[in-house]
Amino acid sequence: MGQNAVVEDLFMLSQSGMLNAPLLEARSDGPMDGGSRPSSLSARQVIKIIRRHELLLGAIVFFAVLIVLAVQLTSTPVYQATATVQVELNDDSGSPDMAARNQQRVANEAGIYRSRSLAERVVQDLKLASDPRFVENPLPASAILDNRRLSRLAGRLMYSTSVSSQKESDFIDITVRSTSPDLASEIANQYPASLAAYRAVLRDDRQGKIAAQLDDERGRLATEAHKAEQAVADFRRQHQMLTGAGGSEDYAQINRIATEAASAAAMRAAQSARAAGIASAVNNITTAGATSPLLDQQRRQLDDLTRTRSELAMMYGAEHPKMRGLEAQIAETTGSMRQEQARVIAAATTQAQNAAAREAGLARSEAASAASRAGQLEGTLRSITGKAFANTAATVELNALERTAEAARSAYVAMSTRAEQVKTSLAASGIHSRLMSPAAVPQDPISPRPKSATFAAFVGSLILGLLIVFGIELTDNRLWNAEQIYHQFGLRTFAMLPELDGDALMSAKANPVLKDPQSLFAEVARGLGSEVAELAQPGKAQTVLITSPITGDGKSTVTLTLLAAAVAMGRRAIVIDLDLRRPSDVLRPTDDGGGKPDLIDYLSGAVDARHMLPPLALTQRQDLEPSEVTTYEPVVLSAREPARNPVALMRLRKVNELLDQLREHYDLLIINAPPTLATRDSRMLMDAADHTLMVVRWGRTTIEQVRAALQVLQKPVDGVVINRVDYAEHARRGYGDPVQFYMDSAEYFSGEMPTRRRWYERMAPSRWRERAEHMA
Repeated sequence: MGQNAVVEDLFMLSQSGMLNAPLLEARSDGPMDGGSRPSSLSARQVIKIIRRHELLLGAIVFFAVLIVLAVQLTSTPVYQATATVQVELNDDSGSPDMAARNQQRVANEAGIYRSRSLAERVVQDLKLASDPRFVENPLPASAILDNRRLSRLAGRLMYSTSVSSQKESDFIDITVRSTSPDLASEIANQYPASLAAYRAVLRDDRQGKIAAQLDDERGRLATEAHKAEQAVADFRRQHQMLTGAGGSEDYAQINRIATEAASAAAMRAAQSARAAGIASAVNNITTAGATSPLLDQQRRQLDDLTRTRSELAMMYGAEHPKMRGLEAQIAETTGSMRQEQARVIAAATTQAQNAAAREAGLARSEAASAASRAGQLEGTLRSITGKAFANTAATVELNALERTAEAARSAYVAMSTRAEQVKTSLAASGIHSRLMSPAAVPQDPISPRPKSATFAAFVGSLILGLLIVFGIELTDNRLWNAEQIYHQFGLRTFAMLPELDGDALMSAKANPVLKDPQSLFAEVARGLGSEVAELAQPGKAQTVLITSPITGDGKSTVTLTLLAAAVAMGRRAIVIDLDLRRPSDVLRPTDDGGGKPDLIDYLSGAVDARHMLPPLALTQRQDLEPSEVTTYEPVVLSAREPARNPVALMRLRKVNELLDQLREHYDLLIINAPPTLATRDSRMLMDAADHTLMVVRWGRTTIEQVRAALQVLQKPVDGVVINRVDYAEHARRGYGDPVQFYMDSAEYFSGEMPTRRRWYERMAPSRWRERAEHMA
């Protein structure tokens, strides 16, 4: 086949989109993995996502079902017994919220059944510590159960027991699970009995303590009342005050009797001193009995406050806020009484003085006749007034003592009544529950149930696996197809190169493009060569820079493949490996003579460019006819060893001089640049190249790496080459691009075609080791 026919066929293949993953237009139903995803997934997309991770999903389901099935088949049978308890509610208060209170009581009763203290009581009552059905290493029956072991056994019992109650119901279900059916029913039936015994002990102890406290308080109040009454009696005896002495009515009666007696005695003397007697009487008139409605009201209020303080003193201390508030009210009322009493006395005094003034005027006329009677009357009045004032002064203290005694009596009576009521309520109130439906010995175990458990494990693991699969898809930021690259970066994909191994990785001459031109790899590589050739300007040599985000993406292999494809298409092509820090073993010079200069020699200025080129390459343009372009050999310029100071050698001016000299002899100059994220050499070398290709590794290079690389370059990139594509796996994933249908055109290619591996082949460790070696 002639050159023109081959070139024409390759051009038609590349234009038709076969095997080189051209730029894909955005589709509403296409996959958008790792990039912009649609807001909703269709059923076909969901199926594709599941197919991509079918091995992981199958492994999750398989191992989950296997583990659950193994556990179910090896588990000890577990039996379940349920006892039903009815709660009896004793409440005759007749409150409108009876239903709510009863439900709260049922909930409280259920909480008691769930408590650790009751579980410990059941362990002790049934002697579960010595029961081999409950513990693996039972204690002897005579052994003492320590608190630590008791707590541990109670926790185990609580774990195997569940207590439930339904809303608006007074029934409680106690369900016990055990490997022994007899033990399960025994424990379930023991719970109400243990609670009844436990509650009886608590009730007796509580009632005894409350009754003793009430009796002690009642005795204390009785003693205080006796002391207060004794203090009143002693005070009256000490001051010679009869019962009722000191009151306003008593003093008025005494004054009237004394006045009449004095008047009778004075009448015999004379009426001459009447005026003087009246004036003297005015000065000695007592106001102790003066009162007013407000003063009487204040006295009653003070009595009520004092009685209330005595009642509250039984329940609160002196520093309690209520007690302190009462003391403040008593002090305020006492002050108000003093003010009112002073006002009443002043008013009475004024009134008496006014009356005396009127009487004095009348009495002066009779002064002479009443003189002798007035003298006798004054003596009598002085005696009576002194006694009245003494009684008045003592009345204040006497009233205080009486109030204290009355408060003590009231407190004692109230405490006696309250004590009887509390004792009666303690005996009649409370919550009681009784066993309505005893737990029968179960006949059938509740577990294991292999069928239902296996089905549940299958469904659960399937759901979990789907969540994991979709989580992987949502978080996967690796690059898998051309459409993804276009949506993320707006870049064309020039080719999706299959995986290449063996000798084809080490030499352009061994590349399948030249060695096996009818192979799948050769067709894809020629498609890459055609895409690059379309970028060239007619009649001008083309310079292409090839770089990648990081190491391991295979840019050296892509460089070698593009060199072989260009040579196969009849172009004079040469590779300049400017990755001086790590010269690739793949890009070894085609003529690796022992003493021949390399790139380092040229860049350091030791030799000229013509000393590095093969002799044939310098003569081909002059000696060969256009029809013999297929005889061109691939040429590689590289360094044999890493440069010691690559920064000093990498000068753009020197590189441009080399490229200018090479453009005189070659049509295509391919520059193999270092990884973009490793050094900034690629950014500098872009100024010397006409076009730039970014190599990404299929399924490994991430979106972030490419984005960071483009940010470092800061210049447009012409396209992307996806390298090391697993065609069979890519087709299985169903991205919808041309690679998915490569097997439909298998008859057009020679050699072995990539075939889809079976699930056990994809799981083989040898495959993982092979991938690890390729990544290294």
